[in-house]
Amino acid sequence: MEKHLFGLDGLRFLAAMAVVGFHFLFRGEAAGDLPQMPLPDMLRSTAAYGYLGVSIFFIISGFVILYSAEGRTPLEFFVSRFVRIYPTFIVMMTVTALVVLVAANPRFEVSLGQYGANLMVFSLLLGEPFVDGAYWSIVLELVFYGWVFLLLVIKRLDDIEAIAFGWLALSLANEAFFQVRLLQDALITEYSGFFVAGIALQRLGKGVTPTRLALLGLSLSYGVFTSLRGASWFEAEYGSALSRPVIAVAVLGGAALFVLIARANLPRRFWGPLKLVGGVTYPLYLVHQHVGYVTIPGLAAVLDPRLAILVAVFGLLAFSLAFHTLVERSALPALRARLYRLLQPLAPALDRRPS
Repeated sequence: MEKHLFGLDGLRFLAAMAVVGFHFLFRGEAAGDLPQMPLPDMLRSTAAYGYLGVSIFFIISGFVILYSAEGRTPLEFFVSRFVRIYPTFIVMMTVTALVVLVAANPRFEVSLGQYGANLMVFSLLLGEPFVDGAYWSIVLELVFYGWVFLLLVIKRLDDIEAIAFGWLALSLANEAFFQVRLLQDALITEYSGFFVAGIALQRLGKGVTPTRLALLGLSLSYGVFTSLRGASWFEAEYGSALSRPVIAVAVLGGAALFVLIARANLPRRFWGPLKLVGGVTYPLYLVHQHVGYVTIPGLAAVLDPRLAILVAVFGLLAFSLAFHTLVERSALPALRARLYRLLQPLAPALDRRPS
């Protein structure tokens, strides 16, 4: 496989659009964040499953983060992840806060204290809600990055398969029996199956072994298990029934699509467009939900509600594309190089081999 897996950029974008569809075509109305829209019932009921796009994000993350961590020092990994996540998060969070303040929608308010807490990303630890509810998955991603960083520091990344088996076992025990919130947060026990599936797929790319196949099978089985359990919360929260077979097929189908895309030998002419839409995904995910919720009602006052949703989606896509091409592409590489030079004195301490 080529060094950059362009097909996964496309899959990442599809997962993001599934989440956007979930928020604008289902959750907005169900949670009272959007007015009732004259949408076809089939469209609304299909969009309800779009939340599973986040599970695909986690599979991709498990694969890509392990892929990128191999051969890197702890400092290189830290700088790479920090620059990829934090600057764009701060910009999109600030944009969301400003739009919400200007819109003056009583359902969405942002205080100065809330904004300040969100600068730390882990705002819930400071007793403040997220500026946008979609940030919960970013927190889980950062927890996962933290564990990978620790494995790099202690020189145990090569033991990732055994560690992943242990992670699954602890996760199952906690979710099925103990239900300790600290473990759920620190070990991402509800969603670990998806991260481990990505890890297993990355290792299988190096060679097929019974151990790796078992890890993939167990992780996907656990991912289906937690997704089915989560459906009960979903139904109670939104008052809408979900099909358990559809959930299982969506999770397993997403993993199968991942394998097909990762193994595909894509023509070079597709590389540029796929990398572009992949780059749009992160800013789009961060900025779409609450900005959409406060702008769609205004658009729907002068446009057909269905057209209002389309205008909002294309506007958010255009904004995310502009930010990625005009800001991220030029600023992030320079910031990465500068931050690495700044932190270079820490490299010997981080790279010290355990005695």
